[in-house]
Amino acid sequence: DPSSGINAEYGDVGNVIQKYINTQGFSVVRSYCGHGINQLFHTAPSVPHYSKNKAVGIMKVGHCFTIEPMINEGGWGDTLWPDDWTAVTTDGKRSSQFEQTLLVTETGCEILTGRREKEGQPYFRD
Repeated sequence: DPSSGINAEYGDVGNVIQKYINTQGFSVVRSYCGHGINQLFHTAPSVPHYSKNKAVGIMKVGHCFTIEPMINEGGWGDTLWPDDWTAVTTDGKRSSQFEQTLLVTETGCEILTGRREKEGQPYFRD
C-alpha cells in the first residue's frame, strides 16, 4: 500500500490513482509523472500516475517525491502547444493538475505541501 510509505513500490502509486480516478469517470494523463526531489529538483525516481506502469524503486525512509497527476474529463491523450510548455488534451476536454510533495518517514508518508488547517483538507473541498 503506497500510503504506508516504507517499502511500498513507486509503481503502485499509479495503480491507486488510476483505479480511483476511473471510478469517478475521468482519466489520467500518461505523458507526465511525479519525481524525486533531492539536490536536483527533478530526479529519480519517476512516479507514474497510471496503472500497469514500469516504475522501479521501493520507498525508503528519507525519500522525498512528488505526486502530480493530470486528470482529464475525456481520454488520457495530451499534446503540447508550439511553446513546448502548454499541455492540452487531444480531445479538447478539460483537465486539472495538482501537485503534492511527500516525505517517507518511519511512520509513513508525510505530505509536506499539505494544508495545515482543517486536518489537511484540500481547499477545493471547502
